[in-house]
Amino acid sequence: MKPRFLWLAPWLALACASCSDSAGTKDNTGDAGPGGTPDAGHDWSVFSSGTELRVAVPESGRAYVRLDPPAVVQVPGDPKASSDWDIALEQYDVYTNSGASGSAHGSAFGPIDAPSYSAATLPQVPLLFTDKAGGAFVKWYAYDGDAHVLYSRYHVAGIQDGARRWKVQVLGYYGERDGAPVSALYKIRYAELFADHVGDTVEASTLDGTAGGPAADPSKPSECIDLGTGTRTMLTPAAASASNAWHLCFRRDAIGGNGGLGGPRGVTSIDFDDAAIAGEALAQVRVRNADSEKARFDAINWASFEGKTLRGDRVISAFGETWADRNARTPAYAAWVATSAGGEKKYFIGFTSFENATAASPGTVALRIKPFKE
Repeated sequence: MKPRFLWLAPWLALACASCSDSAGTKDNTGDAGPGGTPDAGHDWSVFSSGTELRVAVPESGRAYVRLDPPAVVQVPGDPKASSDWDIALEQYDVYTNSGASGSAHGSAFGPIDAPSYSAATLPQVPLLFTDKAGGAFVKWYAYDGDAHVLYSRYHVAGIQDGARRWKVQVLGYYGERDGAPVSALYKIRYAELFADHVGDTVEASTLDGTAGGPAADPSKPSECIDLGTGTRTMLTPAAASASNAWHLCFRRDAIGGNGGLGGPRGVTSIDFDDAAIAGEALAQVRVRNADSEKARFDAINWASFEGKTLRGDRVISAFGETWADRNARTPAYAAWVATSAGGEKKYFIGFTSFENATAASPGTVALRIKPFKE
């Protein structure tokens, strides 16, 4: 089976209550319900293989899971320093033991279409992501798994730094250097916003996110930009995390903001088009261009920020916010690839139900885990 990637992108103190083949689900009325069928329009039997694990997710704190054999585990000491867990669930977030979340070599990729879970062999995935700080730009692109190409969604991000506001749109990821095509050479347009008018639109090209190559060696710098002055600075991740000299940094496929976990400047951001992601097919995204999406950019002004929640960068994993519909309190009909903390073993993961979900927690999560046969 050839997997189809559903990039809506490109993020367990407790016991396994049971490991049976049945799984109740949350009724979507009230704070919590006794059970039901999640999204009955889909064939959930694609998740019938592998091992079911049921994980009670607390309303505060994390629950830790080992993938082989599937089990909820207690992690003594500092979980960030431990390799005894592979993934962790905290409220409506799922993390891997990697990067910003842990000290091990875990990673993940997804979502991919749910029937891919039934495949007998490992599907071809372009890369496995470690957890990292991210914000409004975490879903800036759609990924074409056949051509291995990133397409900008042309969403408009709002950036706030104190009393100042900007709008930013990613126009491209591919550039040219010495006559050869190069990835991670960004082009963006942005404009400062004022209460009574919009400033001039500025285009910045060849923003260097190459970071020395696909491995993104942490000793290699990438380019960051101050939207107020247009100043561009090459910084390593360590230097960027301590610097106030930038608003946005570009590093391979990631665009970070200088706030929260991203840096000390206090920058917050929002993707004004985030709600559209669930309905954006790759075919729709692929035909967009800078001209066709200029009206989207022009529509954002100072008032667009009012009533919106902007956040600093936080820990983002490949599971992101796409693994669950927080409003409906149901799991997504999709699958993920995840690796063990050691990075050497790969698994399919599918989430099949939530029981007694609340606004703060999905309650007891039923998930299916299946190792790859390579």
